[in-house]
Amino acid sequence: MALMAGIARTVISPPLDIPNGMWVAQKHVRAEGLDMELLATVLALADGKRRLALIDLDLCFLPDSVDKAVREAVHVSTGIPSENVLPFCTHSHAGPPVLEYYRGEGEDRAHMYKEMLPHWIAGAAVRAVEALKPARTAAGVGRSEIGINRDLRHEGRFLVACNPDGFFDPEVGVIRIDQADGKPLACLVNYGCHPTVLGPGNKLASPDYPGSTRKIVEQVTGSTCFFLQGGAGNVGPIETFVADAGVARRLGTILGLEAARVYLELQTRPTERKLRNVIASGAALADYENVSLQTPEPCLKFAREFVQLPTRSPFAEVYEKSPERLAEWEGKLKELAARGGSPEQLAEALQHVTREHVRTSRMHKYQGKKTLPVETYAIQLGDAAIVTISGEPYSEIGAEVKRRSPLPKKTLFAGYEGGDMMYIPSADVFAFDPPPMEVDNSPYAPEAARIATEHLVNLLNHVAAAPAEITHSSSFTAG
Repeated sequence: MALMAGIARTVISPPLDIPNGMWVAQKHVRAEGLDMELLATVLALADGKRRLALIDLDLCFLPDSVDKAVREAVHVSTGIPSENVLPFCTHSHAGPPVLEYYRGEGEDRAHMYKEMLPHWIAGAAVRAVEALKPARTAAGVGRSEIGINRDLRHEGRFLVACNPDGFFDPEVGVIRIDQADGKPLACLVNYGCHPTVLGPGNKLASPDYPGSTRKIVEQVTGSTCFFLQGGAGNVGPIETFVADAGVARRLGTILGLEAARVYLELQTRPTERKLRNVIASGAALADYENVSLQTPEPCLKFAREFVQLPTRSPFAEVYEKSPERLAEWEGKLKELAARGGSPEQLAEALQHVTREHVRTSRMHKYQGKKTLPVETYAIQLGDAAIVTISGEPYSEIGAEVKRRSPLPKKTLFAGYEGGDMMYIPSADVFAFDPPPMEVDNSPYAPEAARIATEHLVNLLNHVAAAPAEITHSSSFTAG
């Protein structure tokens, strides 16, 4: 069966009376306005009876409970197996805290929003499946410099800043999906850079730069834009932690224009220019026509596997001591509430309590385990590919996987898939004392990046070499 694709969207902007923002340093709890709508975009893919649903969410990340609820809601509504439902977060820090452990001001509204998300997304998934049509694909790459390595060593410690000497993958991956008749359907844009243009001082709910990237791509191409966050673990924007949403819009526009340029240069049905006629004029003028070439119909192949990544023992101190800090900050929050602390004091204490709840829950879940199972996916659409891993991978991992892909320059690398995502740093940064904050906030051992890279390359090769009938290979093991 030929590849089929359908795409649909729903708005997931939060009501502005719930907490907003993902910064310990912020002095506010609730947003004061909306910069741009937050969106959930669902791309349905099918080939005969096999179906996938990819979901682009303007959220920072999903806890395991929400990830599971989204997959189950889409499964119930569409029949797509829950393991074939892939929620991706853009990782914007300027949206609502969709957390299991959020406590304090506005928690009832925040939890209500979290509970509604799966239903909104499932509705969009139904419409995407209903819109399935025969499709063709083409892939290409561009380049953008709106990102930069963010691990800056300064006076003996690391800052989350701009490090022009550090590694950064500037590649902009694009997959163009057209209907069989050539009408535009979707434009997948892949770029690895934290959406942290907007920082603690921002008081607007916003998708950060991916919002304006989508908007520009759609204005230029007529396709619905689907954003896939790449290897952004150690990459941030060149202008960062500001309070002006206009900066995020400008950087997103720059990226969107590059993605649109790549899209417009792609042909999903290749053609050959042939001389049709000679026009007599002051000179003999060549009259050309584009003749479509016969090419195989694209098919859909995919495989889902879990890679076992080794953990550290003990975990970093920020995890090992998180239960103590949680008790300390819960006590401070209770004391501030009792004596009428300022909104700024309450907001800071609440952010600390929320963060330490997340760390403590991870300690209870992962402590004592030698490895952690991490979800990965490889998807081939015609001669284009998408490879994914749950977590926040360093830029080096994504660049190496794409370089070694059996479909070079036509492979998108995406992190931030699924629930409870954690940093996957490259081995070299573990040697620093103190290390960058991504190491402190990672449960993984230094060799995890190498193991993840080898697994993803092998998974891509496995899918590329498999017959079109492949749907899932539970026996596959990375070398």
